[in-house]
Amino acid sequence: MNDLEPLLVTGSYVVQKAHALSDSPLDIAIAGFEGAATRFSIDAIKDAKTRSSYMTNIKRMSAQTISDVSSGSISAREGVEFCHEMRNKIMLEHRKFTSAQGLAFAERKKKLPPTLQEVLDRYANRLTNTNYENLSVEQKGKVYYAILESSGRDNAGVSSGTKKMQVMGKVGILVTAAFAAYEIINADNKVKEVSRQTIIAGGGAAGGRLGALGVPLICGPGALICAVAVVLAGSIVGGVAGSIAADSLDDELEEFSKWEVR
Repeated sequence: MNDLEPLLVTGSYVVQKAHALSDSPLDIAIAGFEGAATRFSIDAIKDAKTRSSYMTNIKRMSAQTISDVSSGSISAREGVEFCHEMRNKIMLEHRKFTSAQGLAFAERKKKLPPTLQEVLDRYANRLTNTNYENLSVEQKGKVYYAILESSGRDNAGVSSGTKKMQVMGKVGILVTAAFAAYEIINADNKVKEVSRQTIIAGGGAAGGRLGALGVPLICGPGALICAVAVVLAGSIVGGVAGSIAADSLDDELEEFSKWEVR
């Protein structure tokens, strides 16, 4: 067997050549953060408004029903049945306008509204330590009025959490605006940077919205952590995609910045 001779190749080679990155990792990270912050801030403020609308409507419905019962237009039992049905309908309608993560939180607290019999038994046990069917007519009347009075009552814990989320949402928008303002102030072409930041924020909001559409397929009811993760992932991807799209339109944005559009 013949020994193999080493192959010697001569020539000049370029070493330590610098390769410019089209997008800085820091810029990509900031774009993802801005996108996620935009989506969650919008959702937090929207959920707070939805919760406020829900409480306003059930209080109005409860007050009207109690008035009708007091005037003798309907019986206390009929008032309870109406309040139970309407509160559940109002709840389900408002859940349609709640964010994916907000809905997951609500479903974790209450996946399905209680049946009328469950409500009657709960209040009967609370007042008399026995089920509704074992009560006298007078005791049933007390249960009816207790339910009517509570039908428009606020869940202090949930509403307090919603208000905190609204405040956090507003802070999130301020933080996002601060990042955008910093980029704009330090940009050579400030008009172009405004357009770029708008595209990033819009991309994050849109990406989070698309992610939210996938929550019912990916996560089960009440899966709050999963819902947040999916929306967060969609928002980050959307923000990064918005940044890439803005960079790809660099020439167009440069030209647009020169147009005196008022």
